[in-house]
Amino acid sequence: MLADASRQGRVSETIVRRIKKQISEGRLPTGHKLPAEREMAKQFKTSRVSVREAYRSLEELGVLRIQRGADGGAFIVKVDHGLVLRSLSLVLRLGQTSHQELTEARMLIEPPIARLAALRARKEDVARLERVLVREEKEAHTTSASFRPTRSQFHRSVADCARNLPLIVLMNALADLTMDAASVLDLSTRARLRQKNCRFHRQIFEAIRRHDGDAAYAITARHVGDIQGRVRQSLSQQLPASIAATLRGANGNGNGASRPKAKASRSRK
Repeated sequence: MLADASRQGRVSETIVRRIKKQISEGRLPTGHKLPAEREMAKQFKTSRVSVREAYRSLEELGVLRIQRGADGGAFIVKVDHGLVLRSLSLVLRLGQTSHQELTEARMLIEPPIARLAALRARKEDVARLERVLVREEKEAHTTSASFRPTRSQFHRSVADCARNLPLIVLMNALADLTMDAASVLDLSTRARLRQKNCRFHRQIFEAIRRHDGDAAYAITARHVGDIQGRVRQSLSQQLPASIAATLRGANGNGNGASRPKAKASRSRK
């Protein structure tokens, strides 16, 4: 029994790999209906159980849509890259990525992305990136009371210009983490930092528009180093206050932690 289950698992994995390979090669387009379980089982000389398991695995990955009924079957669907992005962002968040780790990752990934963007950006990419930048520049001059986060949209758009899906996914995950890190800063600080960010963004945009990969790389490296350094400094300044606020919330006031000791000493008497 265990041997049969193990074999079914191996066969289902083979079917999954075969279907994923055909999708990546373009031989199974979106909307294509896969063979019924019985027919697929004959092709692989296996049981319908193995085929059903493979189809379910692909459905969980968001590759297939299983439709019931007379007109039902297993259909290839367009891959939702957002699912991959959300999964990666969640993994990084749950891993409690440190500020130092985030800085290292951004320095390793974002400058090369900017270089690729400068080399590969098409006319429509540049136009889209400029619209994002202009919107950011307008919002940078708003008051802190009306401050709205930009979701690092400029950095995400630069990655789109690079036209490399793995790098786009990584950039979006890093942008999500950067948003989380910046969210602890007060609104006035974030509004002040945005104006300097926009000046860097304008320089990066101009380098991309003239297809200067080296300049885009160098400016992005300076920008990432600058923003991560300023966030680190702001975090270090706010940390003592935030710890004190946490203690006040737990004890009612800043001196409440000493009271239990006094009660304990009286009880020992």
